[in-house]
Amino acid sequence: MPDLTARSISTKNPMLYDYTLIGTAAGTTTISSEPAIIHSIMFPNRVASGSVVLYDSIGTSGTSIGTIVLGTQTFSDPPIPYILDVRTKNALSVSNSANLGAVVIWGN
Repeated sequence: MPDLTARSISTKNPMLYDYTLIGTAAGTTTISSEPAIIHSIMFPNRVASGSVVLYDSIGTSGTSIGTIVLGTQTFSDPPIPYILDVRTKNALSVSNSANLGAVVIWGN
């Protein structure tokens, strides 16, 4: 027979994510200077075409994790989420080619 006695469920250290808006112009943003988990990156605004490169480093001198290239969207297009759930080894930086309004959801 299974043990049906009450057990406590640990809620210590739940996985919580932070967000960083990558936005106003082309450039590079260092999100974390230590290893991080990239949960997702989302483009909630309607944008002209552009690209975002994710780096496992402080700045753009390290390993490229991947590139997301966006085509022109229309106002009827829904927001575009990209789920990654990847852990970096060193840090996390994002380089964008234009004001894409990207939101990076991440944690340590």
